[in-house]
Amino acid sequence: MIPFRRLLQTAALCALPVTAGAQAADVPQVDYATVGLSSTAPVLGGFTTCRAELELAFAVSGLVETTLVDEGQTVKTGDVLMRLDQEVERIELLRRQAVMEDDAELRAAIARADIALRQKEAAERLHASTGGISREEVQNRTLAHELAVIEISRLEAQAKINALDYDTAQENLVRRTLVAPSEGIISKIEIQTGESAQANDPVMMLCDLSQLEFKASIPVTYADRLSKGMKVQVQITSRSAAVDGTVKFVSPVVDSASGLQEVKVLIDEAHDWLRPGMNAVLVSAP
Repeated sequence: MIPFRRLLQTAALCALPVTAGAQAADVPQVDYATVGLSSTAPVLGGFTTCRAELELAFAVSGLVETTLVDEGQTVKTGDVLMRLDQEVERIELLRRQAVMEDDAELRAAIARADIALRQKEAAERLHASTGGISREEVQNRTLAHELAVIEISRLEAQAKINALDYDTAQENLVRRTLVAPSEGIISKIEIQTGESAQANDPVMMLCDLSQLEFKASIPVTYADRLSKGMKVQVQITSRSAAVDGTVKFVSPVVDSASGLQEVKVLIDEAHDWLRPGMNAVLVSAP
């Protein structure tokens, strides 16, 4: 009698060729030389992404007074996003403005210079015609006029400095307001209202939507066919729609783990439905 265990082993060995044959019949033959850019069934998958993920920060430190946006909100270039406490800077700006606009001292110096000039000219005429005034007095009045002119120059220079101080105070106030540098989506807010923000530390992240990109890691064989500036098409999977693009970057480095190269494509067309994070496929040249 043949043991039951021996029978199982014999049955398994007999079944192997049949199973392998069945699998070979079910699996379609793929011509790997045609898969990719020249294939009718694209396999070069990736996703859409922001042109840049911007870390927005204040150039100065301060307490966050107002946050005017929420995470996920779409903003336009120049929109105000956040403000630091500005009271001290606002007062300083007003003070600098008052100093800049106060020209009383300069006007007084101009008046003194005008009087000194007249006195000098009168003394010169009197000395020349009758000698009723000494040469030394003429020289004193000439010196008084020259000093008055010098004082005007000093005050004019001070007025320029005051104007620069006003501009500086105005810039200090402006730096306490954070504005959007481009159209985009607020992807993250790091600092909340009432918290302290440090100079140059990110307070929020902005996904730059001025132009979307397609990013993918593809086999070297296909990456070698691409070059910067080449026109291609990108198929948006969820929309079954193709958009034109321009190759922006083909990485010169091959990832040692996957054997793939990174490719970035600038999407030429703007669509309301097109958003970062959508699955897409690099199809072919348009």
